[in-house]
Amino acid sequence: MGRFAVQAELGRGAMGVVYKAMHPGLGVPVAIKVLGDTFSSDESFRSRFRKEASTVASLNHPGIVRVYDFDIDRGALFIVMEFVEGRSLRTWLQDSGRFTAAVSSDLIQQLLSAVGAAHARGIVHRDLKPDNVLISTQGKTKILDFGIAKVMDDEAHLTATGSMVGTPAYMAPEQIKGDPVDQRVDVYALGVILYELLHGKPPYTGSMPTVLHSHVFNQPQPSTAIAPETFEAILRAMARKPEQRFESCEEFAGALLSAPVGTRPGSAPALPPAAPPPVRVGTGLADRVFTGLRALRDPSGSPIAGPAGGCSHSGCTANEGWQCSYIDPTGQRCDSWWCKRHIGFIEATPFCTRHASVLRALAATAGTIHEIKQRPLVDDRSLNLANLVAEDVEKDLTELLRRRFQGRQDLRIVVDRTVRQTWEGRGRIAWERSWSAVQAQGYLARIGVRVAAAEPDRVKVSVGNSVVLSEVPDWIAKRPDGETPDRADRARFRNKVVEIVLATIDIPTPLPRPPAAAPAAVFADQPRVAPALLTGMVLRQLALGSKLTGYEIAERLALSFAGVHPTLTEISGLGFVNVLGFAAEAGPWSSRPLPERMAYAITPQGRAHAEELGATGSHHPGPAPVTLAEYVTSVSAASVPRQLTEAEVAAALAGLEVPPAVIESVRAAINSRGSIFLYGSPGNGKTSLARRLATLQGGPVLVPVAIEAAGDVIRVFDPAVHRLEGEQPPDRRWRRVARPMLQVGGEFNLEMLEATWEPAGRSYEAPLQVKANCGVLLIDDLGRQRTSPKQLLDRLLVPLEQGVDFLNLAGSGRKIEIALQAQVAFSTNLKPADLLDEAYLRRLAYKVLMPDPSWPAFQRIFDRECVRLGVPAAPAGTLDTIQQLYGGRPPRGSHPRDLLERLVDVAAARGERPEVTPQLLEAAWQTLFVTS
Repeated sequence: MGRFAVQAELGRGAMGVVYKAMHPGLGVPVAIKVLGDTFSSDESFRSRFRKEASTVASLNHPGIVRVYDFDIDRGALFIVMEFVEGRSLRTWLQDSGRFTAAVSSDLIQQLLSAVGAAHARGIVHRDLKPDNVLISTQGKTKILDFGIAKVMDDEAHLTATGSMVGTPAYMAPEQIKGDPVDQRVDVYALGVILYELLHGKPPYTGSMPTVLHSHVFNQPQPSTAIAPETFEAILRAMARKPEQRFESCEEFAGALLSAPVGTRPGSAPALPPAAPPPVRVGTGLADRVFTGLRALRDPSGSPIAGPAGGCSHSGCTANEGWQCSYIDPTGQRCDSWWCKRHIGFIEATPFCTRHASVLRALAATAGTIHEIKQRPLVDDRSLNLANLVAEDVEKDLTELLRRRFQGRQDLRIVVDRTVRQTWEGRGRIAWERSWSAVQAQGYLARIGVRVAAAEPDRVKVSVGNSVVLSEVPDWIAKRPDGETPDRADRARFRNKVVEIVLATIDIPTPLPRPPAAAPAAVFADQPRVAPALLTGMVLRQLALGSKLTGYEIAERLALSFAGVHPTLTEISGLGFVNVLGFAAEAGPWSSRPLPERMAYAITPQGRAHAEELGATGSHHPGPAPVTLAEYVTSVSAASVPRQLTEAEVAAALAGLEVPPAVIESVRAAINSRGSIFLYGSPGNGKTSLARRLATLQGGPVLVPVAIEAAGDVIRVFDPAVHRLEGEQPPDRRWRRVARPMLQVGGEFNLEMLEATWEPAGRSYEAPLQVKANCGVLLIDDLGRQRTSPKQLLDRLLVPLEQGVDFLNLAGSGRKIEIALQAQVAFSTNLKPADLLDEAYLRRLAYKVLMPDPSWPAFQRIFDRECVRLGVPAAPAGTLDTIQQLYGGRPPRGSHPRDLLERLVDVAAARGERPEVTPQLLEAAWQTLFVTS
């Protein structure tokens, strides 16, 4: 199917056939869903599907099956998706009948997290059901077919008024009646699924008319398998009127999470299955003490009455019970008393709810509570909060790491099942759970959820050594203010953690998989290099020295020995090289297999042949280039638009005074990768803003040292443009670099957009737009170039709209098609109408005006510059003085910086300390502006 080699058929259904294949660029297995002829042959359906699939492809969540690509092959429309090793929820239900409350709670919370993330991006599934939910071998739910139901629904409404698309047992009443739908149809379906998980069957069964009628007119019947509080949440999720349902998945999740202990799905019963054995202690009050972690009971084994006020639980009046048995490392005991309804038992020992949670969290790997080495102080609340948040995000973060590093055989995913004590600066205790991708050399990636004992309400989430989130959850922050608690806050915080970690760590690396190390005389398939080019490169390496081993030749060309061995065998048979036997002296090859230790020397015939090849081919010395197809695959995979949040944009633009309207335009432009036209007065930060765009596009990308197209070599990696970042890939033909940011100004001309032919090396230097691929090409000072703006846009607009460019290769006379995925930004101080007519401006996707700063913004910039330059804070009234100096002139964003730098210079010239005084301000003003 297209560029994907099908390996096996996975199944067939009403929509088509699903196959397993291998992604040629990412090197991971994928599932390919080929839609049936009914859909593929409908041109209007295909058009709508392409539009919807583009939206869904940008949906990135560990609980949603990722869409990589979609295409048409021999008339058949197909979707390329993430391959999930596992089974559908439907098959599990058929085998198990129904699930326990604990398993049902886990599954539904995972589904609510994923569906809520899709709703946040305006995407509604419309056909949620157990058949569309996969459960991986790691127990992670993955939702299929986002967006497809919408296209089918649109198709149905074109042909029949009031038609419906969906599965009757899970459809909301408004779907059945053909009314408009929104995200609440998914909330309804999730309520049906939760009922089925607990009860074993959907709430309505029977013939289709019966089921449809029940959804519209009835409500689910109670089940003995469903706790009352959980059933109340299901009833609200399945309310017949949309306005009576939960407004969001987070509200539904919050209702389930806040159910009382003992009734919430997955909670432990309040009382142990059997009464704890009595522990005899002394009869006097002075003898009522603990030994280790024993229960406090009277000589008959009955619980001892508590102090005045009875049970410590709010509102409970019971006056008989148990005292919490918790003792911290300092010997302090928990003095709280609890009745039989509110006490918790671990290993027949009573504990209050909070300390029972502490011990369960620590005992996960300790074995028994008596073997726990480190325990928090009695009043420490930090461990419970760290464990609560970690439990909420555990499945999503584990799946995120597994998916991010799938196919990597050199590492393993490690999930810490217990909360561990750590330290946070100056010896402060903190409690943390972590998730890691571990290599033999150490961590490749590590995620931590940590709460410090000194700040027991603040959750810190770290990726590597960087804290990506430090926040007091809303349900805690609202308590001191007396606000009504929102049960959805916990689910919202869970989604925030997953979204931030996802944006930080889920950076695709579309690198062609490096060849596996091959045993002696067994060579794997290698990256494709044109035979004549590879022969010339090998001979030129041999011509530089008296002899080289096969290992050395491969290293110089950044290939494995398996990649050059066939060429060495061929040219030695033709007499171009002499085989000298195994290299005896010690060297880096000494531990390599015997074939790699073989030494070679070039012959006179070999030198002559090398000159013949050099007369018509490239003199590129190495590393070996990647193919044009490999490069296109890499660029396409690294250029998937990101769905940026407002917080991400604000963080990237920190330190700049950018109006909200500009931030919104930048966010939309990055999300769509559209071109940006920045205009406004000089000094208002257009260039500064444009230079931040690359950081918003994501993490590092892979850039080849060179690419080869039909024997021509084009050098792409440029140290002046590309900054190495992160761990470099094993395949040394590639470099991992920060997103490129390439800026040109008045010196720009159209020749810079063409590959530069270098006769001496018979190769090409890549043009600007190729070097900027997967990053930003900023054309600054538009209108100041010798090339007119119209000529420039005539050259760039069509390639930008189509995502490809056609390069003329002057040395060979060929023209090649190459991916163009650089975001182009234009910046100008001139009036747009003086540069381009309306037809050209219309084709630039985003027009963004950088306005003059307001006086409050001017003040903020001025204060920041004072800090940067070490100038004492400006006294009150300084802004009034500056406004008087302006005398009605408009302020500019760069003026505070320029004015303060001149002030520092003037103060130094006078031998004075730089301070913001009226005298120094006026002197600096006179040096900065031209009198008119």
